[in-house]
Amino acid sequence: NAVSGGKPELTAAWYYRVNYRPVPVDRLLNGETQNVAVGNAVLHCLHTPGHTPGGISPYLDVKGTRILFGQDIHGPFDSSWGSNMEQWRDSMRKLINLNADILCEGHFGIYKPA
Repeated sequence: NAVSGGKPELTAAWYYRVNYRPVPVDRLLNGETQNVAVGNAVLHCLHTPGHTPGGISPYLDVKGTRILFGQDIHGPFDSSWGSNMEQWRDSMRKLINLNADILCEGHFGIYKPA
């Protein structure tokens, strides 16, 4: 995989001009959704391929507020790393249906209603 294998074409190391070192993976996620306990919270890891085949969009519910971590949901897209626009559209529908209250997007900031 990209993380443990350190493949520069899949980690974007080439894009950011960094020397990526492989990192051991403690846990592989499988299926449509996998829940991961983090302290007293549950992080729901939703499989959202499109940007990349193994993409996930984790979310959690805290005191009635749903927080979505949508890293790379906007792209970029490139077939060399497995981007698939049809899968991306399906993934975006899943995310919209979550009705998240807050979106934490790694490249563009945090969005919440005023």
